[in-house]
Amino acid sequence: MLKPRKVLAGAVAAVLLSSLAAGCSQDDKDSGAAASPAASQPAVVQTASPSANPSASLKASDKPIEATIHMHYFGNMVFDNNWPVFKKAAELTNITLKGTASKASTNSDEVYNLMVAGGELPDIINFYDGKLKKLAEEGGLQPLDNLIDQHAPHIKKFFEDNPVIKKAALHTDGKLYIIPYVLDGVAQKGWFVRQDWLDKLGLKQPKTVDELYTVLKAFKEKDPNGNGAADEVPFFSRDSRYGIYELLALWDTQMGLYTKDGKRLYGPLEPQFKTALTTLAQWYKEGLIDKEIFTRGNNAREILLGDNKGGMMRDFFASTANYNTTFKDKVPGINFVPIAPPASATGAIKEYTVRNPYPNGSTLSWGISAKTKYSVELIKYFDFWFTEEGRKLMNFGVEGLTYTMVNGKPQLNADILAKPSVVSELNKIGAQQQIGFQQDYEYERQWTNGIALKGIDEYTNNKYITPPAAPLTLSVEDRQTNSKISGPLSTYVEETMQKWVLGAEPIEANYDKFIARLKELGAEQMLSIQQAAAAKQ
Repeated sequence: MLKPRKVLAGAVAAVLLSSLAAGCSQDDKDSGAAASPAASQPAVVQTASPSANPSASLKASDKPIEATIHMHYFGNMVFDNNWPVFKKAAELTNITLKGTASKASTNSDEVYNLMVAGGELPDIINFYDGKLKKLAEEGGLQPLDNLIDQHAPHIKKFFEDNPVIKKAALHTDGKLYIIPYVLDGVAQKGWFVRQDWLDKLGLKQPKTVDELYTVLKAFKEKDPNGNGAADEVPFFSRDSRYGIYELLALWDTQMGLYTKDGKRLYGPLEPQFKTALTTLAQWYKEGLIDKEIFTRGNNAREILLGDNKGGMMRDFFASTANYNTTFKDKVPGINFVPIAPPASATGAIKEYTVRNPYPNGSTLSWGISAKTKYSVELIKYFDFWFTEEGRKLMNFGVEGLTYTMVNGKPQLNADILAKPSVVSELNKIGAQQQIGFQQDYEYERQWTNGIALKGIDEYTNNKYITPPAAPLTLSVEDRQTNSKISGPLSTYVEETMQKWVLGAEPIEANYDKFIARLKELGAEQMLSIQQAAAAKQ
């Protein structure tokens, strides 16, 4: 029996250390978690295809079954029993899902923790793979290996074609307890600047850190929006937690653990980290960085671009480029375009945020409860989402409602493509949910405008994007040690960095104490564990 337990508040923070900005863009849902730099080649994900002898029927059960599911992520993505996508899936599979998570709470971690602590697990649990693997250790999830071999030919074929993804999904005991959400595509984020402001001020697109400073300074002081008030916000972000720290890459460092030239590193222990934080604090003091960057939140683009005040940011190509159309009447002449990443202090021109197809601790996945009586039916249901019909349903929605078939391919309807956020519209009917399925980048290409596509091509063709590193395989003991260290460490680093940026505490006088405290909290031990695991890959 699964025993109630207390879940440490820092557990999710442990996951976040492994990426530059994990979770920073989740609410946009253009793609998933960000990834750290790696020396490997870009991941090539093979499309799911039928096995040699797939089932002739999509039905997962001979008779209708109602199964329960826990789905509550990003604070607001909660399973809705009335989603047309899942109703259609029920027609095809004979499996109807009923959500158990309350929509009243906006704290997904808390909702999950309470569900686990209660001990009454639903049939299916959809949450971060790191949490689910921990639940598997406690006996809450059942291994899927034999079930897949016997009843899930499409999942089996997908893992055969993508062995690195399967390896990343495996638990340290060598068993598979989860089916992950698999991203498609490569380019995710890029730098955007108000080209119309640059043109008005006679400036060129910034190519270096020094040129970036010049541009931000001009945006702040030379009234590019022409309203006679010093109300411009040169650099902004809608990620209140990590947005400002994406700028650390300009000084060849990052906020947490990352991989560079095949070696695992921890940003706060690097000497250039001090230079980076000192510079960011100075830029913030000068008003070059949004004074509300830690509080403005998800609507920063709508607010600052819509008010003709925002100058530059880093964000998703597809959705950010759309604001040129959204605000063309409100802000005549707006020209918010992607540019190459400014070269770092050492001349590196890199974009470290990438669509990562590998489960990495913060990837949404789902598993089957050890308490369910529908193991075979549910693995068949999981397999449905890897069939051609299931994958099309989750990527494009319901035929006739959100898409039509054109020349044998799904084409999103004009009314859907006209919406400010296509992803939000699809989410409303249950499509593009981050369950265990393989995303199809074609759905996004259909609503990506020419401005964004040009930026994506520039980043891809010039190899600005650093490919994702496959997650490291840690022993249970090492993973527990890492988890114990990383929670308090992450909290300390975030709190200290924010104080420094806001000017609440001087950096120079406190930096040696900062490094000493990192070591006391186990930063070097955590890094050593990571480096040893990387050496075995």
